[in-house]
Amino acid sequence: MAERQLISRQLFIVGRFILLIVVALLLGSAIGLSVVFFRDGDNLYAIGSLVVGLFSATALLSLAALISLLYRVLEHQDGQVGTWSILQEDLRRQEALLQQISENVLISDAAKGVVYRNRDRELMNNAIQEDIANKDWEAAYQLLEQMQSRFGYSQEAADFRRLVDSERAKAIQAVIEQTRQQVDNLCATFNWSEAQTLLDGLAKQFPHQPEVLRMAEQTVGQRQAEHKKRLLASWEEAVQNGEVDRGIELLRQLDQYLTSSEAAALAESARGVFKAKLQNLGVKFSIAVTEKNWSGALEVGRQIVSEFPNSRMAEEVKGKLDILTQRAQQQAGV
Repeated sequence: MAERQLISRQLFIVGRFILLIVVALLLGSAIGLSVVFFRDGDNLYAIGSLVVGLFSATALLSLAALISLLYRVLEHQDGQVGTWSILQEDLRRQEALLQQISENVLISDAAKGVVYRNRDRELMNNAIQEDIANKDWEAAYQLLEQMQSRFGYSQEAADFRRLVDSERAKAIQAVIEQTRQQVDNLCATFNWSEAQTLLDGLAKQFPHQPEVLRMAEQTVGQRQAEHKKRLLASWEEAVQNGEVDRGIELLRQLDQYLTSSEAAALAESARGVFKAKLQNLGVKFSIAVTEKNWSGALEVGRQIVSEFPNSRMAEEVKGKLDILTQRAQQQAGV
């Protein structure tokens, strides 16, 4: 159609050019005849020739204008025809597209499952792998249920379930081991309550893990019992060897672990240790006073008052602290 329009335009240009040439020739001829008649004195023929020439030229020009107008009308009509053809072509394409959409809509779910089977499987596999990487076990198990019930991938779902179970077990075990190490460190420094709090939190996080429940119920209690047993053994050793200072320090550590009955059982040996400690301090105090080591006597005296405030010796020493302070200052040159 475009080729036909090009040929028509070329013919129109050539025809209009020929008409212009004819008009030019007519005008030229009319003017030439008029000049000849004027020279011969035939004014009437001269004017007539000129009028006929102008009239013919005007007629030809009008014809050319009419032809141009008709050409433009035809060209416009051809354009409309072309536009209409394009619209018809678009309508045919849209009709084909709508037909295809209609056919796709009419495809059954089972047929769609066959068509998109590979794509759905790939998307499902990627989603499960992402949930495993994010340790979102619940989401992974939900996708496995869909894979088996909705898409029928029973074998693949079973393989993925084993993978999810394995990765989940590894992740849980890593958290348990990390917590176990933290608890060991806390128990080593005797932070029993903090260690128990950590284990209780782990039990809440994994309430269905038997290993975690055993740790929460037994670990701290066992460690405390073992530590208490070691302290009691050291206490008995200190009493037998007459290690007074060590025995008192062990009693202080044992105080938070002993029950009332256990404390009563240790009372007699503890009194002996404290008595020996007090006697040793009394001897040190007397020696320092005898040697006029006032600063040493003052230090031992304050220790007796601090550690044995209810003893008779503490009452006696307390009355001498002021004068011992003065003499210690004088001795130091203060």
